[in-house]
Amino acid sequence: MLAPAELYPAVRRWLQVVGAVPHATGLASVAHLVTALLISQSLRPASLARTILSHAGVPARQRFKRVRRVLTRARLSSAQLTPQLVRAAVSLVGGRQVHLAMDTVRCGAWEVITAGVVWHGRVLLVGWEVLPYPWPKGAFTPAVIRLAQRIDQAWPDGPRPHLVADRGFPSLKLFRALEQVGWGWTIRLRAKLNVGIDGEVHTLRDLIQASRRGQWTCQSITYGTGRQRVAGQLVLGRGDALPVLPRHQANPGSLAQRRRQQTLRQREVRAKHPQTTLAQQTDGWLILFTSHPDWLAACTSYTTRWATEGSYRDAQGGYDGQHGWDLEPTLSHEADPQVVDHILGFWALGSLIQTSLGEQVGRADAPPVVLQARARWTTTGRLSVWMRGRFALADPSADLRSWILHSLDYTAQRLRPPSFTKPQPLAPAA
Repeated sequence: MLAPAELYPAVRRWLQVVGAVPHATGLASVAHLVTALLISQSLRPASLARTILSHAGVPARQRFKRVRRVLTRARLSSAQLTPQLVRAAVSLVGGRQVHLAMDTVRCGAWEVITAGVVWHGRVLLVGWEVLPYPWPKGAFTPAVIRLAQRIDQAWPDGPRPHLVADRGFPSLKLFRALEQVGWGWTIRLRAKLNVGIDGEVHTLRDLIQASRRGQWTCQSITYGTGRQRVAGQLVLGRGDALPVLPRHQANPGSLAQRRRQQTLRQREVRAKHPQTTLAQQTDGWLILFTSHPDWLAACTSYTTRWATEGSYRDAQGGYDGQHGWDLEPTLSHEADPQVVDHILGFWALGSLIQTSLGEQVGRADAPPVVLQARARWTTTGRLSVWMRGRFALADPSADLRSWILHSLDYTAQRLRPPSFTKPQPLAPAA
């Protein structure tokens, strides 16, 4: 396991290349805090204060003040970090189609709207908005549009991202904004909405009743019926008739668990909506409004939205409720929205570094010492890139020390602007 003094120089170089903090003093402060996060694996101020690199005689109260001083600076806000995070995320993903997953997570008295680039089953957080909960009337959609516009302003030249989101996000103003900036989108709709087909208004509930189970359809519609309506494709279908399951879930035990979950879901729907049959009739149907021309491309894009759920789980309790970063309890104790905003930026930087390290750990051409370490962590090999990065940083042996530092330097070189020299091949661990 690396000591903070060993990890700090590599983290500082990483943040310097990304350009997260231009000022030298601020860069050192943020690098110390990110190093403490990667070592302690918790966003709690107490864990950071105990881990942050300091002289031996520094008392605990002074450590807490130091942590708090960094978290109250504007250098960790979404407005400051989004341009650098966008550039770093697009560089890591490469030239492939970039999906941008948007979702919300509630942490105590705060509702956080996040947007992140999907990469290896997780999201690289690039922007966020903070709202008090319950939301002020009329505040949600403007916050979503501000977030999308901020990301678009920072997006590099080239193909625009494809936005995926759940049923809470659709609005005519949002679709108009996405159309203006040239983004693609695949967003789920609620069954109670109306859409336009050939100039006539139709309810999605009626379209569901006219559809057949197990058959997917795609037709041209307009979202909204006024002069500002937006054209797109409506994808409608129900995929539980012929489910395609991963190999590790296609066994009798997993199938039985799936049936139990479906039974509980049906019971929950009947209990929440006893007076109406709308929810019971439409539950299980997938209704997508998309810019894709066919249903298969739309469904493929929408499946990337689940990467957000995994990243939220990593940031909160982890896969077992005990190996996460304690995001919810940390934000629940905060009363200042600006501090909440800065903690989210702190989470974004730490997660970006750890996820990029986990991607290097999971490569097939990794050195033998890395392959041996991976074999010690799990019997199945099914670890997320975020968790692989965590296990690498927390590995009790000293086998991965030099390789981790080499890997962080190699990733930092990949993120350099084109004017810098190309990255050298990753050196094997000693």
